[in-house]
Formats: sequence, structure tokens, C-alpha cells
Amino acid sequence: MITKMILIFLAGVIIDLLCARYTRSVAEKKLWSATLLSGLITITNFVLLTMIIQGSAGDGFLNILAYAGGNTLGTYIALKRI
Repeated sequence: MITKMILIFLAGVIIDLLCARYTRSVAEKKLWSATLLSGLITITNFVLLTMIIQGSAGDGFLNILAYAGGNTLGTYIALKRI
């Protein structure tokens, strides 16, 4: 269970970094980069959320917290680098 939570946390960090890159690509009007990142983010989020939902109610809540924590750290890293 803890390994799964760590993987979900890391996935949250990576997804948030991808979202930051996507937003930058849109702002810079980089058509292909924004398009590819949009698809990648959608697929990754769908797979990850499916994994989270399939767990039990207790595990699902902890996995959501791990994902949110990963997103939080990803946002911090992305903004710190700017």
C-alpha cells in the first residue's frame, strides 16, 4: 500500500510539472507541444484516477491525499524554477 501511495505521489508531481509545461506552451503559442502535452496529461490523469478509484474507500482517500500532495509539490517546483 505504501509503495502505491509513493508512486501516486510521484505521479502527481510529474503530472503537475507537465501541466505547467502545457500552460507555458499554450502561452507561447507552441501548437504541437501544447497539443501533445494535452493528450498526455489527459491519458495519464485518466489512468491514475482509475487506479485511485478502484481502491477501497479508506485507501482511496489516502491515495487522493498522496496525489494532492504530489500536485502541490509539483506546483511548488514549477513555480520555483521560473
